[in-house]
Amino acid sequence: MHKIIERTAYTIYVIVIILSILLFGAMHTYAYTLMTIGVLIASILVLINNIRENYKTGRYQVRLPNSSLNLGMVLLLIFLAFQITPLPESMLEVLSPQATVVGRKSLPASAMVGMGPVEPVWFPLAPYYYPVRMSFIRLTIYGLFFLGLIQVLSSKKRIDLLVWVILITGCFNAIYGLIQTYSGFEHIWWFKKHVYKGDVCGTYINRNHFAGFMEMGILLAVAFAAGLAPRKKESSTSLKRKASLPSRILDILSRQEEFTKRILIVFSGVVLGIGLIFSASRGGMIAAAGAMFLMGLLYVLRKGFRRNGLIILSLFLTTAVYAFNIGVEYPIDRFKSFYSTYEARTRYADKTIEMFEDYPIFGLGIGNFKYAYPKYQAPEDNLFIRFAHNDWAQFLAEAGVIGMGLLVGCVGYYLFKTINLWRRRNDPFAVCLGIVPVGAMTAIGIHSYSDFNLHIPANVLVLAAVMAIGHAALHLERHRRRDRMNYTYYDLPLKYRGGVVLVLIFGLIGWSGCWSIRHFAAEGYCNTVPNSTLNRDPDPLVEEIAKAIVWDEANAEYWYKLGEKLETESSKVTAQNSELNARSLKRGKDGVGVLERAVRLNPFEALYHLRLGWAYAHRWEEKDYHSKWLPAADISMARAAYFAGVKNPRLYMEMGNYWIMRSKSVYPNDSLYHEAWVKACQHYQEALRIEAIGLSAGSRKIEKEIREYVWNFYPDKEMVDECLAQGL
Repeated sequence: MHKIIERTAYTIYVIVIILSILLFGAMHTYAYTLMTIGVLIASILVLINNIRENYKTGRYQVRLPNSSLNLGMVLLLIFLAFQITPLPESMLEVLSPQATVVGRKSLPASAMVGMGPVEPVWFPLAPYYYPVRMSFIRLTIYGLFFLGLIQVLSSKKRIDLLVWVILITGCFNAIYGLIQTYSGFEHIWWFKKHVYKGDVCGTYINRNHFAGFMEMGILLAVAFAAGLAPRKKESSTSLKRKASLPSRILDILSRQEEFTKRILIVFSGVVLGIGLIFSASRGGMIAAAGAMFLMGLLYVLRKGFRRNGLIILSLFLTTAVYAFNIGVEYPIDRFKSFYSTYEARTRYADKTIEMFEDYPIFGLGIGNFKYAYPKYQAPEDNLFIRFAHNDWAQFLAEAGVIGMGLLVGCVGYYLFKTINLWRRRNDPFAVCLGIVPVGAMTAIGIHSYSDFNLHIPANVLVLAAVMAIGHAALHLERHRRRDRMNYTYYDLPLKYRGGVVLVLIFGLIGWSGCWSIRHFAAEGYCNTVPNSTLNRDPDPLVEEIAKAIVWDEANAEYWYKLGEKLETESSKVTAQNSELNARSLKRGKDGVGVLERAVRLNPFEALYHLRLGWAYAHRWEEKDYHSKWLPAADISMARAAYFAGVKNPRLYMEMGNYWIMRSKSVYPNDSLYHEAWVKACQHYQEALRIEAIGLSAGSRKIEKEIREYVWNFYPDKEMVDECLAQGL
């Protein structure tokens, strides 16, 4: 029974790896949800399989693997949980003053008008909870995948099979990408490529993520080919003994079979190398070369394994010959623009470090980068930047010094234990495959300096699989009759400690699975995760958004979309007709309460504050309009300006429009009149300045709109010119 469960879990892990790679790198909701559920099911099977009866005592116990990553993963999960734990304001001001500022700006502006000193409120270190929760689930999945996989890799046969699966999937990806690119079809399955045309991407949308998979596959191929060398003791024994003729024939055939396997593996490495070159990913090529050099150096340092460097050299040379025959002009030309691209990505990293300086100790929350970055973004980068293109800088900003220290300590301890065990092994299979995790982590570490491979679920899964393969190879004791895994386990009695630990792990699995399914269901009604491969409705109905909120009310974008619709549509949705009922509309009868909820959840978004400010300003039918709602709108607009950064000129144009309108709500002798006029002029001028940076000289798309809006309130050409003078 135990063997059947173990085999089933192993099969699920293998299927999950393949599907994650083939489904666009598991970047989209349907793909990473499938990955998550698959890993959780397999992990449950492994846990059940680890509940066994102790044949000595007759009592049941739980066996948990003792790996060098256990403590690090637990500490990182605790750190993420701490980031979203509400803390007293006095404590938060010490740990993260900027998080306190952002947290205060999330409080409803309408409730702050006319109040005295604001009462202390508890805020978390991460101002936006939702992305940290999703990061917690991802880290749980990756950790469970690694810990489960090392347990089911219980024989050399299973290790070999998993290596072959990764290599074959990689070769398919490379060949498929080459055919798609050079046939002119330029599709990834049913999805037509809109970017990276002419570059080999395989089943990935981004060539750099495809390259990340290729570089790990190349390292695995090199090590696997080297690891199939015969063991020294067996070779010397076979030479000394004078075996019978049939035995010699079988020995020759066996060696011939191993030689054929090595040729096939080297050829697969060549295919992966060609795929890497024609992906035109400069970071991928540099990362692969650096990791290959490191692995070659480590082989040279081990006596008896120096000839394995010849395999690495032959792989390089063969790949180069094939590539030059096909033509590598384009990939080489890509390096000519290396410095221009490097300059842009260096700018992203510099701005990310500025973000880190505001949240230096505990960071702004894992996953919060894309929401907080617009405040720091350079005006010449007029794109929506979801990642810093430097995983090291981004993690430092999101996790702070404490989180980065935990990560470096975890990785450093793992590498120390791995290399220490590797030095004690002499078996070629263990020595060659056991060092692959070091090479793969080096490659991804180098590549992550200029890209974001560690945010691609499929690539993290492959990295975890490579680490599990190395871990299993280092603990494999090969014998003539049967192999044995020299693992160490924690054996905990089920009645006491084991039961508590088991409940905690099953609770973690259940919680992760529950929120993964709820997230998937919510995204089914209202898509907020970028999904270029499915033709999703970007503008769902109010009822659909309401259902999404019922499934997952922590996603601020659902609330914002709902609030925007309620504010703009003529027909309001009542609590009786809405799926939200009292839960969603408890703060107001229209979009104001819903938008306040969006701001409370995610205060980073300047657009949320802007829309909420306009929603306040549109409540002119209220009796306390001038005493409450307009001052609340002023607060929201000030918050929008705080988070706006220098990225979006239209955001500044709308803030300018508000202050023009606001200047007409008071008499000219009121002090607010001049203040509103000055703010309007400043915002308009900033809008024109930002637009001028991102557009060619003389191209001003919004100047006409600004002039028309100001003219509606001040039909005086001189005043309009004065308002825009410094921005022209």
